[in-house]
Amino acid sequence: MSRILMINVPFSGHVNPTLPLAAGLVKRGHAVDYICSEQFRTAIEKTGADFIPYSSFPAKPTMRQNKRLSFQAAFNTAMELGNEYDLLIYEMLFYPGIKLAQNLQIPCVRQFSQPAWSEASMKNASKLFDLSVRLIDAQVMGKKKRQSMGLSFSSMKDAVLYSKPDLNIVYIPEKFQNCRESFDETFHFVVPRQKPITGSIEIPYDKMKPPIVYISLGSIISSKRFCQKCLRAFGNKDVSVILNTGKVKPEKLGDIASNIYAYSFVPQIEVLEHADVFLTHCGMNSVNEAICAGVPMIAMPFVNDQIENARQMERLRIGKRIPTLAASTEEIEKAVEEVWKDKTYKTNIEQIGLDEYKNPEWENIVEQIEILCNQKIQSHRTSCVRR
Repeated sequence: MSRILMINVPFSGHVNPTLPLAAGLVKRGHAVDYICSEQFRTAIEKTGADFIPYSSFPAKPTMRQNKRLSFQAAFNTAMELGNEYDLLIYEMLFYPGIKLAQNLQIPCVRQFSQPAWSEASMKNASKLFDLSVRLIDAQVMGKKKRQSMGLSFSSMKDAVLYSKPDLNIVYIPEKFQNCRESFDETFHFVVPRQKPITGSIEIPYDKMKPPIVYISLGSIISSKRFCQKCLRAFGNKDVSVILNTGKVKPEKLGDIASNIYAYSFVPQIEVLEHADVFLTHCGMNSVNEAICAGVPMIAMPFVNDQIENARQMERLRIGKRIPTLAASTEEIEKAVEEVWKDKTYKTNIEQIGLDEYKNPEWENIVEQIEILCNQKIQSHRTSCVRR
């Protein structure tokens, strides 16, 4: 049995994709500790891993505090634990992870919750994506924090590109990776199956007539104006709509037509099993879940990797992009009709999903992690004998 330390930043899109690996390692008999914010305690403990909260961190942080304080808190917490571990596993956004592993004198593994970065993929990315990367870095790090952690790189972009461990797990379909040829054999592409999240609502799928359109802009973005635009676009039309309103309470939207089912929480994996079209903000978790369910998409990206994900969706012809929030009711309705009626979208996304089901990488990844752990254990035993 190995002792493995996992560490992450407190954002759903970066934590959720890593949970199947935590569960898989625990199932194989390894002891896994997972450092994150209190918000993710329940989800992490469900994997069988032991949850370790950030030290000196607010119990109920604001989004601003999550961005400004979590990186330093995560780093400090791991350093306080010491080097009693055989391996460190970190998510790419927490780019000090590789330096932390060096400090603890243990090997490390990096996880990507979004498409991986290379010099070629970054050159091919949009200017808006590059700007998003710089903005995130300014919000979460800064010169003083980088110095206190002893980081040798002056930016997130350079750190992710040029300080890579020997094993990098990318949680996307291989076909979805931009500039795939620019990544060497240390990068492995796999989409582990997420467990459905159940809720208290019962959605009456049996009362819905096709096509069923699922609309969700993720857990962070909520827009009353956009929700009302969807009501106008699809109300009393020959279509059924499941609308995730997020932080907007459905009762605040006014009259809702009988063919539209609005909820402030939606069990997404379950809904996608019934949906015909998915209008999404293009977060990678949502894209992966749509691919696994074989549901073609309409892309409405906002920031970060969402922009590049939308480009890849169009390139692979598994979805169609429309203007973010500024799209008219006519544009939204027309896009749904096109993606529903042109079966090329459905065929393409189902094929990518089938390819993923055949992907043998998951067991290979776990075995490589165990090899890294065994190397650390053997090295420790050798040093003890020498003493």
